[in-house]
Parts: sequence; C-alpha cells; structure tokens
Amino acid sequence: MEKRRSAIWFFLAIALSSPEARGQLLNGSFEEGDTFRPNPYGDLAAYWGRWGNWMNRETGWEPAHGGLCLMGYHHWEIQESSTSGFYQDVTNVAPGSTCVFGIYAFKDPGTDAEFVELRLERVGGFYVYASRMYAMNELRTDWQRLWIKATNDTQGVRVLVNVVPNPLAGRNGALTFDAAEMTVLPPPASP
Repeated sequence: MEKRRSAIWFFLAIALSSPEARGQLLNGSFEEGDTFRPNPYGDLAAYWGRWGNWMNRETGWEPAHGGLCLMGYHHWEIQESSTSGFYQDVTNVAPGSTCVFGIYAFKDPGTDAEFVELRLERVGGFYVYASRMYAMNELRTDWQRLWIKATNDTQGVRVLVNVVPNPLAGRNGALTFDAAEMTVLPPPASP
C-alpha cells in the first residue's frame, strides 16, 4: 500500500511540474517552429495561434531579446485595415487565479501603427478579462516589458497580443515581440 501511494505521489509530482500544469506559457521565446501544422516558411511558432497578415515568427531579425527567434509584425507590408496578432491558450490555470502576462516589445524607429493591445481572455477567446493598449508613443525603440493582469473565472486563460495598424495608407516600420511569460497566483484557499 505504501509503495502504491509513493508511486502515485511520484507521478503526480511529475505531472504538476510540467510548464502547462503550472500555468506557464509554452515556447515563450518563439524558438520552436510549429511542426504540427503545415509550416513551409517556418513562420508559425509552436503552441501559438495567429491571425491577420504579416505577423510571423522570425529567425533572422535582430536584436532578439533572448535566443534567436521572435514574433515580428511587418507594419510596412500591411495593405488592409484589419488587425494581426497571436495568442496561446493555457488550460491548467484554476478559476479565480490572478494571471500576469508579460512580453517584451521593440519598436523600429518611425513605426506608425495605431497601438499594441494585450488581452487576457477565457480559453477559446471572445470573453475578455482585461485589455491594455499601448500607443506607439508609449513604446521605445529598445526592448521594454509590456504587461497585463486579470483574474479568470473559468478553467484556463488565453493570452493575446493584438496589433492595430495605422488607419492611413503609407504605413511604416515594424514591431517585434519576444520573451513572453505568465505568472499565476492560485486562488486563495477556502476557509
């Protein structure tokens, strides 16, 4: 009986030590390309979804905040007014947890996008816990940490970065994102 109990605790400890079980993001530095979906250009980051145009995992852009890869937004290439972004669902976050999502951003000189928005949402999206917008005049031309904080009400949380382009034609510059991370403070224990 004691050996069985020890084995259960051992496997439980292994399961809870995984990044997803602790509510951590996977591939926060975008080093790993997606091998689960067709990815002929290597511009999809593993464990991250994306939408819109010209939001790509880049392997040759410099400077990266850490490692060799980052997410790059090619603002100068955008022809339409729709947004572009990327997200990740972190499923093992207990309801009532306080979540802090942070990511480093770098603005090329002359970048004239409208703003960068960070959001924390329910897993699957479309229900926003918190949204924080950073206008271009708030972003520096070197790495700075952007962050947002919220408490979830259901299991899991989605972290999301949304870029809104300049509404006028003649868009300039680029934005880069790297070193995404999430800190989770579990809900208070019930008395």
